[in-house]
Amino acid sequence: MLMIEKKPRSLPLIGVAILTGFVCLTFWRLHLQRRDSPSSFASDRSRVLQGPYRLLRSDNVSMEPSPYRIDRSHLPPDDLHQLIDLNNFTFTMNDPAALCNVSNTPLVLAVVHSTPKHFSNRKAIRKTWGRDINVVFLVGETDNITQQLLNDENSKHNDIIQGSFIDAYRNLTYKHVMGLKWLTYYCRTARYILKLDDDVFVNSRNLNDLLVRQLSPLGARRLILCKLLPSSVAKRTYRSKWRVTPAEYPGRWYPGYCPGWAVLYSPDVVFALYCEAQRSPYFWIDDVHITGTLVAQANLSHTSLGLQSYLWADDKEHLQNHKADFVVGLTEHYEFNDLWETLVS
Repeated sequence: MLMIEKKPRSLPLIGVAILTGFVCLTFWRLHLQRRDSPSSFASDRSRVLQGPYRLLRSDNVSMEPSPYRIDRSHLPPDDLHQLIDLNNFTFTMNDPAALCNVSNTPLVLAVVHSTPKHFSNRKAIRKTWGRDINVVFLVGETDNITQQLLNDENSKHNDIIQGSFIDAYRNLTYKHVMGLKWLTYYCRTARYILKLDDDVFVNSRNLNDLLVRQLSPLGARRLILCKLLPSSVAKRTYRSKWRVTPAEYPGRWYPGYCPGWAVLYSPDVVFALYCEAQRSPYFWIDDVHITGTLVAQANLSHTSLGLQSYLWADDKEHLQNHKADFVVGLTEHYEFNDLWETLVS
């Protein structure tokens, strides 16, 4: 009997199975991408900022009741009256402590570095974004005429903190650490601390969305949020405003650090950096020292705020065009009012 050999049908079936599996896998991956994409994440929450942020892990959210527990027992007995290498330090003006009583737990407290004579800057902040956020201003000592005006200003607003050191450019690290000291001793109720300069405009509504929706309304731990600047060479040339001598800074390279005009801290980081500052040699470039060197010493790390939410522009139109995106912007105080009206309209 002649046997007719049948051609095997397994190969076409295998090909069909592979093709079917590939198509299914492709649709599955597209579904995941669509589900996890930023646009779908914000589809029902249109005001959520778009950026490179990740929700904090559950183990990084502070569940402690406010005020946060800070163990100051290991600090020296005279710590309150010492500021780095300055002995007999005092707060010569400290009315804002009333903002931080146990019955007041603000989501965020803005701590603004200001120059005593910048009356217009502080006024612009109070009239605009400072209406939505608790704000305190840090200053050093000044001349008698300016001091009297400063006293009058504080009598009206009760939002100025002054320390017993001369307010000067090379004393900015004293001012920064004074802020950390004040927060450590007098203000442990805020969930977040936003350190600013007085020429920074805050989009308070986008800031609130960032803190509540993309971070946590409960606060955070080990958080330093900023637009991180990469490691850079210490400037030695006499032509540079930021020239440092090898005696001031022996290393050739600065660590990565935050530009000091806008940094968001969690309260535990404030205390950790304060402790490091009190036992470290003074270095006058506070951005590098506090958010670079001391961050490394405290074994902390930075979180990027994202370029689109951290504008360097001093152009009002540029800020207005990005009003739905930016959190903080560097601009002139006389732009604040027009920008504020644009944002709230």
